[in-house]
Formats: sequence, C-alpha cells, structure tokens
Amino acid sequence: MPDQRVKVFVVWEPILATDWMRPGKRALGRLTDPRVRQFWDPDHLAARQLARDAKEPQPKEECCTRDGILWDLVAVYPPGAHWGETIPPAVFFNGPVVEMEDGMRMAIESLKK
Repeated sequence: MPDQRVKVFVVWEPILATDWMRPGKRALGRLTDPRVRQFWDPDHLAARQLARDAKEPQPKEECCTRDGILWDLVAVYPPGAHWGETIPPAVFFNGPVVEMEDGMRMAIESLKK
C-alpha cells in the first residue's frame, strides 16, 4: 500500500523452539519498506500488554495464543492512537499474519473515510 500514510511496527518474539535468538538479516530483510520498524522483544512485553488489554472494546482475535502469549497477529490502529497504561482499541486485531492481508487492507482503507 505505497500510497498509504502508515507506520508499521513489527515485534519479533521467541515463541517456537527455533526462536531462541533475535531474527537475522534474512528474516528482517522480508520487510524492506522504509515505513517499517522492527523490534526484538525476548521478554514478550508487547505481547503481554496486548493479552492483558485484549478485552472490550478491543476486537477479539480468532487465534494466535501460545502459553498465554499473543503472537502472529496484525493490529491496525487509527491515526493518533497512543499506547499508554493500556492499549487503545484496534480497528483490526487478528491473525495469523499470513492470512490477514485482506482484513488489514480493508481496515486501513476504512480509516481514510
């Protein structure tokens, strides 16, 4: 979506047995758009906050919990949303990422209106 004014934050975290270290150049190289910022979160801080705040009015995700940790999901927030003591409600919150392209696009398009 090159014409969209978006910021993309990718949070990598160890979930699978193979995730014992931060992602390397190959994984990070999958996302080359200059609007993307990638973070390594070995302690699941972002995922824990997402899980803690994943209640009304936050949309309910349909998947992506492992040992109580949310992972592999897409969250779309409106312009000006600010994470503070709690996470603001997302307009889209679901996964797995590989299956969420259409939903993500529709959510971003809906914010332009």
